[in-house]
Amino acid sequence: MSQPIRILIADSDTDFATNLQQTLGCREDLQVVEIVRDGMGAVDRCKELCPDLVLMDLHLPVLDSIKTIQQIVAYNERVRILTTSAIPGDRYALEAVKAGACGYVEKNGDEETLVDTIRQVASGDVSLNPALAVSILEEFHRIAE
Repeated sequence: MSQPIRILIADSDTDFATNLQQTLGCREDLQVVEIVRDGMGAVDRCKELCPDLVLMDLHLPVLDSIKTIQQIVAYNERVRILTTSAIPGDRYALEAVKAGACGYVEKNGDEETLVDTIRQVASGDVSLNPALAVSILEEFHRIAE
């Protein structure tokens, strides 16, 4: 068996993070290495633990998520970052992708979709829900004008 995907969860919602850790812990190919509550904690722990994937809320305290993504990617460009939000169509998702995130998934989706998305992003793909894909296309059109 290959090594499990090592995941760092960065989310200030303790209940969500704990439930997610339990959900992912039931999968042989996924391993939560740490839960952090803020952006600075995510940057620091990524430097120490070198996770394969960071599952990050778009609204982290202390150091905002966009700066957190930029700092993590600057330190380790191989780490994959998947952002989450409880806000449908969160406008920060586009900024997160610009900063280096590899995708976005809404928190209110089902567990299997989230697990599949984690695997997809960890394997090198990106995950863009339709609303984020539209935002990216609009941004490209705006830039091209």
